Formats: sequence, C-alpha cells, structure tokens
Amino acid sequence: MTSASEWTPQGGWRRTVVAALLFSAVAPIASVAIPLAGLLLVSRPQRSVEVAVAGGAAGFGAWWLLSAGELPDQLVRAAVLFSTVLFVLTTLRSRLSVTARALLAVGGAALGVALLLTILGSSWSEVRWWVEHQAGLEARSMIALLGALSGQTAEGGSALADRVVDVFQASVHLSADYFPAITALQLLVGLALAVALYRRVARTPRGRPPVAFRLFRFPEHLGWAVVLPLALMLVPKLAAVKLTAMNLLMVAGALYALRGAAVAGFGLAAAGAGGFFLWALLTVIFILILPVVLGGTILLGVLDTGLDFRRRWLSPRAGN
Repeated sequence: MTSASEWTPQGGWRRTVVAALLFSAVAPIASVAIPLAGLLLVSRPQRSVEVAVAGGAAGFGAWWLLSAGELPDQLVRAAVLFSTVLFVLTTLRSRLSVTARALLAVGGAALGVALLLTILGSSWSEVRWWVEHQAGLEARSMIALLGALSGQTAEGGSALADRVVDVFQASVHLSADYFPAITALQLLVGLALAVALYRRVARTPRGRPPVAFRLFRFPEHLGWAVVLPLALMLVPKLAAVKLTAMNLLMVAGALYALRGAAVAGFGLAAAGAGGFFLWALLTVIFILILPVVLGGTILLGVLDTGLDFRRRWLSPRAGN
C-alpha cells in the first residue's frame, strides 16, 4: 500500500508539461531531458512510448552537451551531467527520498565542477567575469530593443530610461554573483521535473516516488547549510568567502521557503480550503507582497523543521 508520504503521480500531464515549458524560459530544458533519459534507460524501457521518450531525450541531451559555449555554459553542462549520474546511481542503490537524492546529486555536482575548474586551471573569478560579460551583452541588447521601440536611444534620454538601465545593470551583477546558487536551483528543479515525467512514462519506475507538494520536506541536516554560511559571514578574517556563503544561503532559503509554502498548503487543505479561485487569489497576494510572503514562508519552513506542524495537525485525528 502506498503511504501518504510516497505518493505516485497519476495523470497531471498538463501541469507537468506547463511547468516544463515555464522552466525552459529561464533554464536549459536539457537539465530535464538528460536526467529523464538516464532514469528511463536504467529502467530498461520496453513499451514504444518509453523507448521514444528515452531516445528523444537522450538525443537532445547529447546534442546540447556537445554544443559550443563559453566557460559558464560548459560548466552548466558538466553540472547537469554530474548531477544526472549521481541522481541515477542513488535512485538505483538507495531508498532515499527524491529530495534527498536531488540534494546529494547537486552537492556532488558542485564538488565535481570545482574539481573540473582546478584541472582546467580556471577560477570562480574567471567564471564570474564570463557570466557578467554574457549577461551584460544580453542586457545591452534588451536596452537597445526597448529604446528602439520607445523611439529613444539606448543610452536613455529620460528618467524612466535611466531607471531601466539601472535595473538591467543590477540584474547583471546579481546573475554573476549568484551564478552558483542559480545553477544549483535550476538543477534541483530540473531533477524534480524529470522525476515527475519519468513516473508518468516508465512502466516500472525505479526508486522511491515523489511526495505530494504539501508533504514536501528535506533532511534536517540541511540546517547546517544555514548555520555555517552565517558563521563564515560573521568572521571578519573569512570575508573572502562571503560570496560563497551568500550563495549557500540563497539555496537554503529557497528550500525553506518551499517547505513553508508546503506547510501552508497542507494547512489550507486540512481546513477544507482549495479550488482554483483560492489559489489564484493567493497567487495575486504573493505577487503584491512578495518580500513579506517570502520572509513568512522561510520562517514557517525553519519553524517546521523543529515543530513539524503537519505531524502535530494530524495527531489528533489519529487518536479519534
């Protein structure tokens, strides 16, 4: 019997495909295709749909891996390959949850990329320069396009245009500073989407199934990913690794926010709330007061690691 914590997805193709399309707008879709192909191939596909999806995903992934690119592009490709291998191996050899496997795979990929940089004689400073250079080119192209559409020069000519330039410049610096964290989050989302597709295509899927979103949690040891970076930032002599600490905090903060959102969703479901209009209203509220909501979900996620709200809310029912 499948427990509540081991929910096997049934249907939901539309939501999964829409999520993959949205993901492809901000990250390489190959980070979904490559782990999907790996999972399907180790499951020994027999049905025609399994073979077709595995072959298509593998072919597209191979083309993407062999494509030309600058240093950051090649590092992302290496990270996707490393994380796929580790995720598939832990799927075959362990009974860890999907979240734990994904975190281990991404952590191992980070170590692999760091080792690869050392072998190549490169450094994170060089990677950061390349990311800032690429993002700067894209930002300048976008500014020029907006200027052409508005009938102004790319340099501006109005307070609004100057503001737009400032926003694009800030985004360039952020994308360069937080390139490792952004890549890690993209890998995690890519693995999650790959598993969602895999469980719907494979006839005999391997590994533990994913949980429903409202039951999402992660190993409590992840708390060290918050404590250690904070300690590094507070020690003056370790200021050189401050950016590394900030990247770790960004990843941990995103996971705690996701956990907090899962707790909130669980509470709404337990209270009998739900439906399209409720979630649409919550989405609008989330957008309007994003900083408040984000801070609240992170706090709720942190508190849940110690208090386990969902277990407490279910306990009275178990005694009835």
